[in-house]
Amino acid sequence: MNFSKETTYFLEDLRATQVFAQELATFLSKQKRPFYLLLTGDLGAGKTTLTKALMKALNVLDPITSPTFVILNQYESSDNQVINHMDAYRLTFGEDSSMYEEYFADNLNIIEWPENLALNWEALSHLKLEIKIVDENRRQVTIK
Repeated sequence: MNFSKETTYFLEDLRATQVFAQELATFLSKQKRPFYLLLTGDLGAGKTTLTKALMKALNVLDPITSPTFVILNQYESSDNQVINHMDAYRLTFGEDSSMYEEYFADNLNIIEWPENLALNWEALSHLKLEIKIVDENRRQVTIK
């Protein structure tokens, strides 16, 4: 899979999501830290489902839970890599996001609803995935 140019993939089921996550994990493991994976899409599009598959592919052994209410969960992989999973859905754009920046430094950061954070994403190393619902099981993932 090519993560360096705009490409669209169709994930037919959970198994396809897991395969995509494994490829994504390989790409992410080669990126200099801090690195941001930005996930956009409607509610229920599969951002957290993809994140759970990705965390497993990155060798996170702890149970992965949605950070919707706590906003940020921090995990450590079996090779001591720190991975932050943030759900900024409940944040208001322009709200002071500087309190999270100390968590982001030198880590892999998976951010759902990144448009709610007042950060200049273009100045940061990142990959943006837009997830759309095609039908009950199928998702369209566009790499931006």
